[in-house]
Amino acid sequence: QKQRPPKMKLKVIIALTLSTACSAFALKGGHATTTLGRTNQASTHQPPVAFVRPNQQQRDSGVALHATSAVATTQGDAAMSTRGGGGLGGLDIPLLTYFALWYLGNYYYNISNKLALKATGGAAGFPMTISALQLGIGSLYGIFLWLAPDARDKPKVTMDDIIKMLPVAFCYAGAHSASVFSFSAGSVSFGQIVKAAEPAFAAVLSQFVYKKKISKAKWLCLPIVIGGVILASVNELDFAWAALLSACLANCFAAVKGNENKKLMETEGLKERIGTVGNQFCITSIMGFLLSIPFVLLKEGSKLGSFVESFKTVPALRSNMIASALWFYGYNEISTMTLKKTNAVTQSVANTAKRVIVIVGVALVLGESLDFMKLLGCGIGISGVFLYSIIDNLVKPKEE
Repeated sequence: QKQRPPKMKLKVIIALTLSTACSAFALKGGHATTTLGRTNQASTHQPPVAFVRPNQQQRDSGVALHATSAVATTQGDAAMSTRGGGGLGGLDIPLLTYFALWYLGNYYYNISNKLALKATGGAAGFPMTISALQLGIGSLYGIFLWLAPDARDKPKVTMDDIIKMLPVAFCYAGAHSASVFSFSAGSVSFGQIVKAAEPAFAAVLSQFVYKKKISKAKWLCLPIVIGGVILASVNELDFAWAALLSACLANCFAAVKGNENKKLMETEGLKERIGTVGNQFCITSIMGFLLSIPFVLLKEGSKLGSFVESFKTVPALRSNMIASALWFYGYNEISTMTLKKTNAVTQSVANTAKRVIVIVGVALVLGESLDFMKLLGCGIGISGVFLYSIIDNLVKPKEE
């Protein structure tokens, strides 16, 4: 099998690092822009001196007019910046860039992750070790942003905050490890199709564990999702029960993580102590890595020496594992920032488009099967997920 040239991989890694760094610096700039907008808005409540005392400012009328014009221009620029707009017909260029980087990162993560797993023997190799190291390497990058001057403010969390974040971090690590194991046992496209059924797991947990009512309309969408997954599995050439069960386990962890994270964010003052979305993701990654270590030792500890030797001697493992770690960290952080800037419908469309791009694109690159039944099941399942995401908005007017 042909491997991606080392120079190309290096360029890809550097591109992700620079783009994520730019996003980190841009976030701090974003706060300044918003503050500027507020300052200018506040200034509108105080009329310029030229309008308050015209008799005393006759000589400086030209200067006053220029200053007033400058303030108005600054207000317009600040308002445009706050909305994220630009000069291209009102298009939100920064948001479009986030979307592009999110999709690109997810796409390349899945490819480099699969190549790293293949280099060590797939499911029989070191999926747990690779998944843990991906979290560890990504955490190092997040820590670097804390240490770099003017990159990102450090969080001010307490030990009580860390303890409260443990369930989220554990579920985050569990979802990632189970996903990696699923991709090692079967095709990436099949694992992604099964993972698309996450709303079904989230609905059951929300309704019966967290006592959060799910609408009847959403329940009616779940058979479409589950039916699509079953249809896609019928003629799956790389079908393996281990891949199916691991992807389902990843969905369970992800569903619990979502509910636990909502509870966590209700903690008084926690958002202020964490600071930014990037800080929260970095803390979760660090904790997830540390929580993964005992499971690595338990499952693959007896053959870690073999992994170290492979890491030294097999370039495909070394380059793809490092690349996958950086892609994973980068696309997850960027996706979080992207979704926070959009509404619910846009998020649903974005997630649906992302899955289609990843499933089809990765299958083509890795030579995975894409027969008619698999594509049909994929289309039905993902359409069901999209409908599940927006159905309450569609039926709400009828209920009223």
